[in-house]
Amino acid sequence: MPIVNGKYEAKVSTTFRSGAEGIKAIQDKIRKSRKVRISNVPVKLLNELAPLLEGKDVKIILPEKERPTPQLIRLGDVAVATARIYKDHKGIDANLGSIYFSDRTFSIAWTDDKILQIDAMDYDRCVKCMKNMFDVGWRYARK
Repeated sequence: MPIVNGKYEAKVSTTFRSGAEGIKAIQDKIRKSRKVRISNVPVKLLNELAPLLEGKDVKIILPEKERPTPQLIRLGDVAVATARIYKDHKGIDANLGSIYFSDRTFSIAWTDDKILQIDAMDYDRCVKCMKNMFDVGWRYARK
């Protein structure tokens, strides 16, 4: 943890002002990364990110009722969740998706194809723990 003005300081997370701002941050991170793990994000967003994911080490867990498309299968390993993953987002049952990198995790609250909120976790220990959740989800997903 870095020392700033004589005390320890660490940025732990970011909540983006809009879905568009969060998506831009995700796109920028994908451009710089070799390995990407994606779980339970809307297929519309996956299709938007697909060109940036080509040639990367990619694993995708689709939302519960979705089916892999040929385009997604070409990107990497694809499975389908066997559980509904959601949260109470300001009184709305919203799906909760994640995009994992080695040092940052994006959480995406969404309903239908509408992004309600995007947050990013930057605290290394939490990021590793959250990525382990992807590995558990992958183990139980339908391939």
